[in-house]
Amino acid sequence: MSATETITIPTGTWSIDKVHSTVGFEVKHLGVSTFRGSFKDVTGSIETADGAVTSVEGTIETASVDTIDGALSGHLQAPDFFDTESHPQGHFRSTAIESLGDDRLRVRGELELRGVSRPVEIDAQVTGAGTDPYGNERLGLSGTAVIDRTEFGISWNAPLPNGGLTVGEKVRLVLDVEAVKAAS
Repeated sequence: MSATETITIPTGTWSIDKVHSTVGFEVKHLGVSTFRGSFKDVTGSIETADGAVTSVEGTIETASVDTIDGALSGHLQAPDFFDTESHPQGHFRSTAIESLGDDRLRVRGELELRGVSRPVEIDAQVTGAGTDPYGNERLGLSGTAVIDRTEFGISWNAPLPNGGLTVGEKVRLVLDVEAVKAAS
């Protein structure tokens, strides 16, 4: 596809394919590097009409948080961070979607983590649409957003000798979603 072609988006309801989708996060660690993690258990849907994405919603199972270190993944499930026992899910629901041209979107919505809802704006892009070898129509979206984790009650930290923090407060959310169109 050339840079000037736009992706044709069929009308329908699309279910997120959790095997081929990633919901991740990036946060500054010790002020010197970027730490990355993700959630293994993600569900959701995308609605499209008249060649446009009209709504997006998704849910993460917070206990599915995954990092390269099992002990750290366990700590992220504790009350210091996601408190998965009390808050087993996080949710996002779009409230407005604006087309910016060239398959780019501005998705506004509400993100809920730890029982706290805050407005979030996602810079997104339709990354592709087509039919797989089995006849299923598929749609791809990618996006990023920046949130302040402390606004959701995720405030654990440890001060560093230089006055910095062990874990940054700004978290970059990174989404790569593939969805399958429901049969009509």
